[in-house]
Amino acid sequence: MYKVIIILLSGILIAQDDGLKAYLSGDYENARKYYESILEEKDENAAAQFGLGTTAFQQQDLQGALDAFQRALETDNKELQSKAYYNIANTMASQQKNEEALAFYRKALELNPKDKDAKHNYEMIRYQQQQQNQQGQKDENQEQQQQQNQDQQQDQNGEKKEDQEQERQEQSQEEKDQQQQQDKEDREKQQDLQNAQAILDALKKDEKVNQKRQMAKARSKKLEKDW
Repeated sequence: MYKVIIILLSGILIAQDDGLKAYLSGDYENARKYYESILEEKDENAAAQFGLGTTAFQQQDLQGALDAFQRALETDNKELQSKAYYNIANTMASQQKNEEALAFYRKALELNPKDKDAKHNYEMIRYQQQQQNQQGQKDENQEQQQQQNQDQQQDQNGEKKEDQEQERQEQSQEEKDQQQQQDKEDREKQQDLQNAQAILDALKKDEKVNQKRQMAKARSKKLEKDW
């Protein structure tokens, strides 16, 4: 939480500052009305602009606060300028505009190097930025690692699919070769059976021929005896 400064050294705010009293009691509406009434009479009153800026900030009117703080810079009072820069930086920081906030904290420290609050807030934002950068780098590295793992997994899945496809093709070819070999063996067996049957038929035919010859010889011998 960034503390908005309104309590300054004596002489900066308006003497008998009723706006400051209302502000400190939490009555920001009446505090703002008080500073606005002074500015209606004297718009260049830097202290009143500063008071208006602080009350506007507490009312979440950040643009109104910035406008008032910028008008408060139109003074020769270095201390008031330093505090105005500080509050501008706080307003920027509350909107997460960290680079702008750092620039205005530096301006405040240039005018008042002993401003511990400005230095603390400056270092705090720098630290937060470093943490965010480190976290951002960590997230980026994790994202890259996740992407690499995903790509690697996809490559592995692709290679696995290729291996499976190759294995399927090889198995299909092996089954095809086995079927062709089986068909060939079946044809050869069928041919062997046909050849064997042909040989058997030929042998039977030859046997019949031989039997006829032997019968013819036997009849011829019988006739010779009869004579």
